[in-house]
Amino acid sequence: MKLTTQKRHSNKWALYCVTAIITLTGCAENNISDLSTFIADVKEKHKGQVEALPVISPYGTHEYTASQLRDPFRPSVSQVKEATLKRSSNGLKPNQVRNKEALERYTLQSLEMVGIMNNNGQNWAIIKTPDNSVFRVKKGNYIGENNGKISRISESGIDLKEIVADGHGGWIERKNKLSLAE
Repeated sequence: MKLTTQKRHSNKWALYCVTAIITLTGCAENNISDLSTFIADVKEKHKGQVEALPVISPYGTHEYTASQLRDPFRPSVSQVKEATLKRSSNGLKPNQVRNKEALERYTLQSLEMVGIMNNNGQNWAIIKTPDNSVFRVKKGNYIGENNGKISRISESGIDLKEIVADGHGGWIERKNKLSLAE
């Protein structure tokens, strides 16, 4: 039995050797002159050129002296004069001595007009606050944080005029509207 096992191993070894010889014979140098000719032709035809690097001029430094310039965070003299004239010419400012009404504690955006009613020919608007309180207002009442005085109440909403700061120490009047909620 021992002899047959050795014979099998020697047969396998012979098969491996024959396979290796055939493989190495296939790798032997064949006629590759046509490939060498093609490579030589391509190398001759396509000779690349690299452009010259651009000339870089040296960086010049610049000294910044801010003390000679106007401060950009302060208005110019002409802007101050214009704002002063505007403030003095319109004379508009909110009435600071009157008692504030209840709806002036809320922003206009947080108030909601939920209804309208007519009492003896005068329109009254029903206003709901963020804390679900309900108020009744008429023309001449104030609402919102920007000194908004009601100028008209209609079925579509409340028209009011607000007095707001103009950013230059003065006041301007702007129109605003609180629409009826659906």
